[in-house]
Amino acid sequence: MTGRLPAVDSPAWVGAGAVVAGSATYGLLVVVARALGPSAYAEFSLFWAAIVIVSLGTFLPVEQVLARWTARRDGPSGAREPLGAGLRVGGLLVVPGVVAHAMVWLGQGEQHARSLLVTVVVAFAVACAGFALQFPARGVLAGLHSLRDYAVVISVDAVLRAVVAGALWVVGVRSVGPYVATVAGSSLVCGVVGLVLVRRRRRSLGHETVTRTPAATEPSEPSVGREVGTLVVATLGMQLLLNSGTVVAGIASTGAEAVLAGHVLAVITLARLPVFVAQSAQASYVARIASYAHRGQRAELRRLLTVLAGAVLVVGSVSVLVAGVWGPPLVSLVFGPGYTVSWTMTLLLASGVAVYLVASVSNDVAVALGAQRRLGVAWVVGAAGAALVAVVVPDLVLRSALPLVVGSVVAGALILPDVVARVRGVRSAW
Repeated sequence: MTGRLPAVDSPAWVGAGAVVAGSATYGLLVVVARALGPSAYAEFSLFWAAIVIVSLGTFLPVEQVLARWTARRDGPSGAREPLGAGLRVGGLLVVPGVVAHAMVWLGQGEQHARSLLVTVVVAFAVACAGFALQFPARGVLAGLHSLRDYAVVISVDAVLRAVVAGALWVVGVRSVGPYVATVAGSSLVCGVVGLVLVRRRRRSLGHETVTRTPAATEPSEPSVGREVGTLVVATLGMQLLLNSGTVVAGIASTGAEAVLAGHVLAVITLARLPVFVAQSAQASYVARIASYAHRGQRAELRRLLTVLAGAVLVVGSVSVLVAGVWGPPLVSLVFGPGYTVSWTMTLLLASGVAVYLVASVSNDVAVALGAQRRLGVAWVVGAAGAALVAVVVPDLVLRSALPLVVGSVVAGALILPDVVARVRGVRSAW
């Protein structure tokens, strides 16, 4: 009996890509943490938090919108138009992201060396240029159900930076700058790889001979921009909420609690693994949900949503269980004996991530169903609740963990009713 590779549109590719990307990302963070130590790792974590917030907060919406536009076509003949509009919109997002990041770091100029400030600002600009290429390409690949190529894109970025960071560690690099530059370079390379794979996929599908769906409208730059703009408000709120603990601990890294802040960041790094896996895997279900809803395939839609809900609950429960049983020793094992944490810290942070996971996947489903207009309000309200908790609570551990719990509960409570109503409103095509 000979084994066969899954079809190019099999979700198994995204699953494999998510495992590779997630493992490589955690490999990167563990290597950097061991190379730099708790205090310097907190500096890198501030840059990494900005990368995550901007990539997933401003550029991921471009991917989601293009995936939905492309999925509404019967063939790849319309892929060129969404990609072009997405690249232009992505380019427009680079400047405000770079400016905002530079202002944050320059505002802390007295706390960091000038050479580090220059490095992180330039590296962030290069990374954003890569995101402007990478995420539109990922969106088109997901919409074309070219999940094998999608998995390649997300894997290249994560594996490349992990390998280079590992090499830096081996040769004894102990400064933040080279690791920051590594993240930026891998992002740019990944963007180029994504565009090459889109072009190859178009050719393999013979886009010149496929007839476009008559019902599908052409996505212009303004229409894509409007949808992206609506989602950016929501996704920025999401990422600010998810990274609230990193920001709180990162700010504390310059004071007397620098070592404790590094410990908190180590726990956050491990606890967020389920979220990274879900974000990588969303390509396997967002486009399919959009297709089922557009075609009125109610049974298939509900079946997929049931499986998705079950997977989220299982992953969230397992992550909390692991944190409760093996949390502190696992952190010390992965990051080294210099990282000593409490059971309370691991349980609180893992619980926050589990609750966030439910709200985050609900957000993805809402986007796929075209119910994104109220998402911005939900996440802004959730982020506001989290900010209030961060201001009121004095203890660093609680201040790093509770905002995510409170904000996620608030946002999820506002999103889920709209998702349920939209699913019930899908009309059968038969």
